[in-house]
Amino acid sequence: MHLAGYTREVDEAGRPLLIDTHNRPVDRIVWDLFAHTVQRIGPTPTLIEWDADVPTWPELKAEADRAEAIMVAGQPHELYHARAR
Repeated sequence: MHLAGYTREVDEAGRPLLIDTHNRPVDRIVWDLFAHTVQRIGPTPTLIEWDADVPTWPELKAEADRAEAIMVAGQPHELYHARAR
C-alpha cells in the first residue's frame, strides 16, 4: 500500500478534486482510511511516497513511524503475547 500527500483542486464544476501529487504530508483523512484498512486486513507492506518537495529525514521518518504505529495498534493484543513466548 502506498500513502502520499495530495493537492486540493476543484474540477470544472467546482467540486473538490484531490490530485495524488506525493509532495506533502499524508492527510488526516488518508491516515484514517489507512487505520480502518489495517483493522480489516491486518498489517501490510506500506510505503510513504514523496516524489517532490521532499522533506527532511526526521519529517519523513515520522510519517513512516506513524504508519508503523497504526499497524501495531490495529493488531489483537494476544498476537504480541504469542510472539513473545
